[in-house]
Amino acid sequence: MRTRSIGTALLSALLIAGIAVTPAAAATVTDVAPTSWAYIDSAAPKASFVDHPGNAPVGARTYANGSTHISKSYVTFDLSTLRGSDFTFAVLSTAETGVTDCAQPRATEVWLTEPVRKPTWNNQPAELVKMGGPYIDDRCPSPSLTWTVTEGVRNAVAAGRPNVSFAFRLPEAQQADVRFGREYSPKMKLTLSHNKLPGKATDFTINREPCAAKPTMVSRSVNLGATVKDGDHSNIGAEYALWPVDRPDQRVTFPETGRSVGDKVWADVGRLLTGDVTYAWQVRGKDDSGGLGPWSAVCKFTTDFTSPTKAPTVTSSDYFDSEEGTGGTGVPGIFIFDAGGDTDVVGFFYTDILGRPMNAAADRPGGKAVVRYTPDYSGANTLSVRGVDAAGNGSPFTDYRFWVFRNQPEVSCTPDTAYVYAPRQCTFKPRGDTLVAGYAYRLNQETESTVSAGPDGSATVTVYPDNPDHQFWIHVRAKLSTGYLTSSSEAGLDIDPGRPIIERRTERPIFGQPVDFTLRAVLPGSETFTYSWADGEWTTVPVGPDGTAALRLNAPASGWNMLYVRSVTAQGQQSGLQYMNVDVASNKPRIFSAEYPEYVSSGGVGIPGTFTFTSLFPGVTAYTYSFDSAPPVTVPADVDGKASITFTPTKPDWTHLTVTSPLPGGGTSETATYAISVRYLAPQATCDDQGYVKPGQVVRCTLNPVQANVATFGWALENGPENTVPPGPDGTAAIEFTVPADQPSNAYLVLRLWSVNTAGLRTEVAERNFYVPSAT
Repeated sequence: MRTRSIGTALLSALLIAGIAVTPAAAATVTDVAPTSWAYIDSAAPKASFVDHPGNAPVGARTYANGSTHISKSYVTFDLSTLRGSDFTFAVLSTAETGVTDCAQPRATEVWLTEPVRKPTWNNQPAELVKMGGPYIDDRCPSPSLTWTVTEGVRNAVAAGRPNVSFAFRLPEAQQADVRFGREYSPKMKLTLSHNKLPGKATDFTINREPCAAKPTMVSRSVNLGATVKDGDHSNIGAEYALWPVDRPDQRVTFPETGRSVGDKVWADVGRLLTGDVTYAWQVRGKDDSGGLGPWSAVCKFTTDFTSPTKAPTVTSSDYFDSEEGTGGTGVPGIFIFDAGGDTDVVGFFYTDILGRPMNAAADRPGGKAVVRYTPDYSGANTLSVRGVDAAGNGSPFTDYRFWVFRNQPEVSCTPDTAYVYAPRQCTFKPRGDTLVAGYAYRLNQETESTVSAGPDGSATVTVYPDNPDHQFWIHVRAKLSTGYLTSSSEAGLDIDPGRPIIERRTERPIFGQPVDFTLRAVLPGSETFTYSWADGEWTTVPVGPDGTAALRLNAPASGWNMLYVRSVTAQGQQSGLQYMNVDVASNKPRIFSAEYPEYVSSGGVGIPGTFTFTSLFPGVTAYTYSFDSAPPVTVPADVDGKASITFTPTKPDWTHLTVTSPLPGGGTSETATYAISVRYLAPQATCDDQGYVKPGQVVRCTLNPVQANVATFGWALENGPENTVPPGPDGTAAIEFTVPADQPSNAYLVLRLWSVNTAGLRTEVAERNFYVPSAT
């Protein structure tokens, strides 16, 4: 037996068979092998051939002696895999191993039969329902034929049978005709799609507490939980049932209301409850295909919505409100909470000054609780206490205020400031008259160490701050003569990490030239510098006799480059990390044009402009430039490293200039890009067309100049002759034209415009479109 998800062999078989399938969301697919097979033979009417070693014969075949044998074959499958499942569909498949005549159509029928044991020709099991198939397969013999047997399996399951049996036979009209005889492999396969139902729910909880034999007492917030497992590993859900124990007719069912996590399901039922009622509930699993598991056992709880009304009293002979303070940090005290005889109260809930929640049980309903509490903070403290009933309802709070004596030790360290790794002497002293036996101390999060107190109650220790990248604090607790440990006192250690000094000697770094630095050690005993430049590998150089080292570094790119440096002593002690961010200027040429400033609409087609190239990099002798995609051109630079060119735009709008320069030491500079926006100089037209024109219509337009010093305006209709008109005193010109009578409708008539200035420079052509609508 083999189990898998749908989408493999079964789905392939169904698609081959031409069956449309929409499987359940969490269907399990199981392949079942036969438990037995048999065939019967008309020539041996009383014989039964069970689990024969050959193939399964169907129809008629002629033996060598001339006798004709007619056979049917039977196969039986175990259906135990469907227990606890919703059955969906089934396919029976096998290989065709022998065919008498491939020219004859394949018509083998599969029938559901009565249970098969030892069938004979004279004692054949009843054939109950014909199954669908076989489905079309042009191969002969076919390595895989399929029949849908869903109805047969469903009938067997409904009848409560543990097995299902099928007969392979030919139709009556073909059964004795040897031309139709066939044989099949007895190694058949029944493929079952079924949805395994969720199992019975377990692990019931009420507000995350296990369900008990005695009903759990609850207040208004009630969250029911359970564990439900699903055999298909589908997304599990649940259905809950809830009812008052004494009114089962009020049973209600509802889905889980919380998000399921793994096998856990939850339901918040507080909104369904009333006070002073005992409820019963149970749950059953529900998978994502709608399959329902069995109902669980019953769990019960009782609601109580009434809170105790009387706040408890709180007393302590160890801690009370006193100007001098009592006890001390780390010193436990006894506090007594008293419910004052309110028998609803079975315990107490309390918080301290930090808001930490704590609970204590009463010695009896309405009784007391003796609580041992140890303060962590000196000075004003508060315990907020309320009585709690069995359902968790709380009484009003009582705030018990008390003053804790400040008994944390005093801490001082010398010297006040020192380099990292230098020893520091720290002295611990008791505060006031506190009797101290010793101290527990640590640096930052290190393991705590202990030291005994001297006759005067003080102690001195040596600590070694050993990390230049950390802030160091010493934490000290006093061990009192009673054995208790106080809360800690802290003192910060002022650490000089000894970061080296970085001096940049190259005043104006340029990409392609080295950058010079001087490193100066600060941490005493430094013997080497370790540095990383521009995210490169770490490199070590020695510290010179004067405590410095010279670096000459090349930047891998222009822009910001970071230098990180530490110094290291002979003992491997590292200084703090120093850094310097260096802005390395690009070596790309600088470009300037008065006539065509970058990113500014200026000039125009035919108007020349001068472009000047300079460089920050010394010794540049030439520049190579290109406008847009034109071939590059190289021009020499003068002795100052400057070169100028003249460029006359031939088109309006954006043009991009790129420039590089060969570097004196070899190689090429970075590329400079300069974008210019060439103005449109063609005239603008204001016309009386109202947005559209008609054939034969006279259109009048005023031409407004954009080009300076206009001598003439030019205009033409598309495919028409060119016309010119001089500007008037105000610089404009008026023109008129008639829309051609043969102008196509639902199209545009194009007016082309340009101008020529007094120097003979003609602008680009602008187009003005006139829409000609349909005549209808």
